[in-house]
Amino acid sequence: MTVKATVAGFIAKVVIMIGASFTLIEVFGIKIRVNISWAFIAILLAWGLAEGYFPTIHEQLPHATYWWMSIVAVLGLFASILLHELAHSLVARAYGMEITGITLWLLGGIAELKGEPPSPKVELLMAIAGPAMSVFLGTVFWLCAGVLEAFVSVATVLSYLSMLNLILAAFNMVPAFPLDGGRVARAIIWMRTGDYLTATKTAARMGSLFGLGLIVIGLLGLFTGAGLASLWWVVLGMFVRFAADSSNFQAQTKNVLAQKAVQEFMTPNPVTVAAETSVADLIENYIYHYDFEFFPVTDRGRVVGSVSLQEVRTIPLDRHSGTRVRDIMKPMTANAIVSPRDLAADVMARMQETGASLLMVMDQADLVGVIATKDLLRIVAIQSALEQPD
Repeated sequence: MTVKATVAGFIAKVVIMIGASFTLIEVFGIKIRVNISWAFIAILLAWGLAEGYFPTIHEQLPHATYWWMSIVAVLGLFASILLHELAHSLVARAYGMEITGITLWLLGGIAELKGEPPSPKVELLMAIAGPAMSVFLGTVFWLCAGVLEAFVSVATVLSYLSMLNLILAAFNMVPAFPLDGGRVARAIIWMRTGDYLTATKTAARMGSLFGLGLIVIGLLGLFTGAGLASLWWVVLGMFVRFAADSSNFQAQTKNVLAQKAVQEFMTPNPVTVAAETSVADLIENYIYHYDFEFFPVTDRGRVVGSVSLQEVRTIPLDRHSGTRVRDIMKPMTANAIVSPRDLAADVMARMQETGASLLMVMDQADLVGVIATKDLLRIVAIQSALEQPD
């Protein structure tokens, strides 16, 4: 499965909530990260294989053998998912797309891409690469299992990995965005219509419905006593729905904001605060009076940083009068600045990737405005409403 940076940002937030990730290795310059949730799934899967699946297939093997088989099977699955995602990533890189990394987490693997494919051809090749790798691995494991059938434990593990890879390929080829099959569907529709937005909307609608179906199946399983494994389908369905809806929204945003400059949407001539202003004055004369998320901070007419309620809250009440804005402000950085001539679509993508909700608009050394995520979202919402039939 591949996702663009905005969806990857959502996944990153989920990953933070469920545990830390660490970089395991770097392959072809791509960082491979593993989330702690993957360890939980690996342990659970190994236990299920050792205590349930493998003993059912072959009853006469020593108990320790089942565990060794399970550990090898889990490692094989890890490698299979990694190769699936690497196939996506290497094809994407070959066509000039930037890969920020691959993360293995609760629901499998994610190849994190910046931006969208430049053409339907690239989309199609990139989407097919992962399932093609899984089919290749499944075939290799199946052939090896046949050759080594005299070695029961080895052949059983190889057969299991063959089955998993073929299931992985089949599931990912379901025509539901953001699964690989959904990307294939979008590429085909894009080729036929020449309309990226229409293709994305159609594929995303299919993905949203598929995600809803997974949620329903999972809930039915929970209510009919199928076990906690049904919860996995609910979580997967929620993720698929979010990713599909998010991709659809990003496509709409890109379409509405395309070729429009930041200066069309910014708030001009923002209220600024002098660096020597006390925190008490900042609260009394600025925060209470203006509905702004933050205030640019100036020193002798030059913008040097920004301050918000978040910084103010770090100062005890009895120190408000003696503390200056200079002491608590966030220093000015290049990441907090955009040009009035920058494309609004690019700025929106940047804000979503970095998590910034408001940026300063600078024309060389002059502060000419501020641009907020909510300003851009309002324009997108209005345009979307105008396009909806009554």
